Amino acid sequence: MEKKNRKMLIIALTLSLITAALIYIYISGIKPEQTPEKEYIRICTAARTINGFTQISASDVTEIEVDKELYGEGMVTDKEQIIGKWALQDIAKGEFIRKERLGEEESLYFSYSIPAGTRAVSMNITEQVIVANLLRPGDHVDVIASFNKEEEVYEDRTVTYPKITKIILQNIEVLALGQDRKLPAEKFQEQPTTITLAIKKEDVEKFVYATEYGIIRLALRPAGDNTRTDSQGAIREDVTGMKGVIVTDNTDSSAGASE
Repeated sequence: MEKKNRKMLIIALTLSLITAALIYIYISGIKPEQTPEKEYIRICTAARTINGFTQISASDVTEIEVDKELYGEGMVTDKEQIIGKWALQDIAKGEFIRKERLGEEESLYFSYSIPAGTRAVSMNITEQVIVANLLRPGDHVDVIASFNKEEEVYEDRTVTYPKITKIILQNIEVLALGQDRKLPAEKFQEQPTTITLAIKKEDVEKFVYATEYGIIRLALRPAGDNTRTDSQGAIREDVTGMKGVIVTDNTDSSAGASE
């Protein structure tokens, strides 16, 4: 019996050694998954905050290495492409510098900031007109005009235009307040006397007519709101619900009838 047990033990040990050897051979044959080597690229960033409409010097720019996957179209990779250019808007410290935010000196002229297809037109303003002085360059507004009753007399007829208030232009960009295209913090409380809007070229005459012969209000739109409102305008009846009375005899107004 003892001899038989010893034989079984030897067989078990042998099988264990074979199993261990096979496992070792299998594990040795597994190659570790290769991690792809990262590619890096040099990107130009602002070494300090660069104010808009200022010329960029060498000390304003630094280069850093980043994963190539972080590279985006328009990012500048050569410092020499930046030095001497002008910042068209503020560039924060550490921010990647992009080509579209750079320009030559002539690109600082106001005409370069007017959107294509529009004209820059100014009008005088009060605090009430510009929403309690809360408008800022870059905001979008609707232009609302109010006109008094007007009559045009011809040989055979008289045409009467009633008092009316109507939205005449929508989603108009504010280009400047006074002469400021970018309002510094110290001017937030300062009341400008003019506002400059980007008016579509086909609407310029309409806008100028309204500013010359009507009373203008500006309605500030929520950021990103591009919706349009279809309106025929509002007259007194729309606001009060009261219809006018036709008087047939000026000496007895009670003889009138409702329209």
